[in-house]
Amino acid sequence: MKTAIICNGNVTDYDYCLNIIKSADYIICADGGTRHAYKMALHPDLILGDFDSSDNEYLEHYKNLGIKMERYPKDKDKTDSHLCILKALDFSHEIILIGATGSRLDHTMANISLLKLGLDKGVDIYIADSQNEIYLINKSITIKGKPGELFSLLPISQSVEGICVYGAKYELNEAVMEIGDPYGTSNLFKKENVNIKIRSGYLLVIKSKD
Repeated sequence: MKTAIICNGNVTDYDYCLNIIKSADYIICADGGTRHAYKMALHPDLILGDFDSSDNEYLEHYKNLGIKMERYPKDKDKTDSHLCILKALDFSHEIILIGATGSRLDHTMANISLLKLGLDKGVDIYIADSQNEIYLINKSITIKGKPGELFSLLPISQSVEGICVYGAKYELNEAVMEIGDPYGTSNLFKKENVNIKIRSGYLLVIKSKD
C-alpha cells in the first residue's frame, strides 16, 4: 500500500501535491496538515496528532465527514509526523511525506531524520515538495529526471564509503564522502536515470529545482 502523509509544513504548490497524492492508497494528516488537505479538497483516511496546530474549522469539517481521528497527549516525545510514520509503517510498502519542509528548520531536519525508519523496516519513504525530493539510502537508489536537472549527495553519517554514481555529469567510483566536505552538492543528470550505490553509511539524495 502507498501512503501519503500530509504534515504541517509549507506547501506552495497544491497542484504538485495533488499529482503525487492521487497515486496514494491511503492518506494520513499529521495534525495541522488538515489545512492542506482541506484546501486540496481531500478526504484523508486518518487524522492523527495532539491537535494543537489544527484549526477547529478543519477538524469540525472532517469530524462531520466521519473521518477517523486519533488524539495524542500534547506532552509527548514524538512529533505528530513521527507518530504518523510509525502508524503507516505497519501497512505500507511506500510512504510519501508532503508538507514536511518549511521555515522551521528543526522540524525539517527532524523529518529528514525520520526517513531512517523506512530503511530500518525496508519501506520506501521520501519527502516531496515542489522544489525537492529527499531520499535517504544505505544501499542503492535510482532517481529519474531530465538531463541538466540537479541532484545532490550529502552524508549524514560521519563517513559514507564506496559511493558509485552512474548517469550523471560527475560520476563517482568507490568514492568517500564525509561530513564537512559537501562536494556532492549540485551534480547534474546526464541521462534520465541516475544510479547511486554505497557500501556503508547513510547518504541523503536530494533532487532539487532552483
